Amino acid sequence: MTQKYDFARFKSEINLTQYAATMGYEIDRKNSTKASVKMKNGCDTVIISKRNAVWVYFSPVDDRDNGTIINFVLNRTGKSLPEVGAELQSWIGGGVSLPQAKSYVREVEEQEYDPARVAKIFKKCRAVKNHTYLEGRGLSQAVLSSPRFAGRIYADRYGNVAFPHYNGKDICGLELKNADKALFVRGSEKTFWRSNCKQGDDTLVIGEAVIDVVSYSILFTNETSVYAATGGGMSPEQEEILKSCVQGFRNLKTVILAMDNDQGGERLTQKIKTILEKCGFSGEIVCHSPETEGQDWNNVLKDRG
Repeated sequence: MTQKYDFARFKSEINLTQYAATMGYEIDRKNSTKASVKMKNGCDTVIISKRNAVWVYFSPVDDRDNGTIINFVLNRTGKSLPEVGAELQSWIGGGVSLPQAKSYVREVEEQEYDPARVAKIFKKCRAVKNHTYLEGRGLSQAVLSSPRFAGRIYADRYGNVAFPHYNGKDICGLELKNADKALFVRGSEKTFWRSNCKQGDDTLVIGEAVIDVVSYSILFTNETSVYAATGGGMSPEQEEILKSCVQGFRNLKTVILAMDNDQGGERLTQKIKTILEKCGFSGEIVCHSPETEGQDWNNVLKDRG
């Protein structure tokens, strides 16, 4: 007789960060928050969070690799669903050896958008014309204070670089960067970071990180280019924002996809190309990544001095 398992219980009661730790995954604390835990095992990276009390994850480089603990195990072990059920049942029953407490997190906060909180934090930020961290990445005062980028890059009261994301005219998200930090402020909604626009612009450059698209602007100067960054992989909400942006961008002739030269960059490039084709963009699409595998455009800028 086939054993029946309570898979719904597994999804909510088994701590996915704890389970991942037993498979060799380690927490990337620099890029984790209270609501989102980044874990790595060799070249495999996953982002773990909670939604409606259920532990969920996704891979930043493979759109097909996401879901609950059930998907996590199926995608990494080759086991059948009944075999996964039997294994996870042993976790519920206490029949496994748990990893050390420091190798996982006991709980994560469910992500809730809180634009009022983000706006309050943003009020204490100041626009910067120079910043030690950015100068170390090759982004000079002349670039940050240029008409294209002036007033689009900030610093918070702790000295972190802050990249604002907007929903219409309202601040909705804040991405923080520093030598030891790379995360979104709790309560943020991720849309797009973008540079200033001006009359006559006809090119849109899209990259994964703000630092990379600003680097691209230095390497390939174009006075009619607007720059935007996704802040990592794209959500369905960002897809709709991109469609609206392209359709409302007067005189748009060219979209340059300036992604990293890695698997994640390639997947994001193909995803955005598909979005552009679906929304009827008839201009030129240019895919431009660094020649060296594993590099981004800031790597190229620093290598050139």
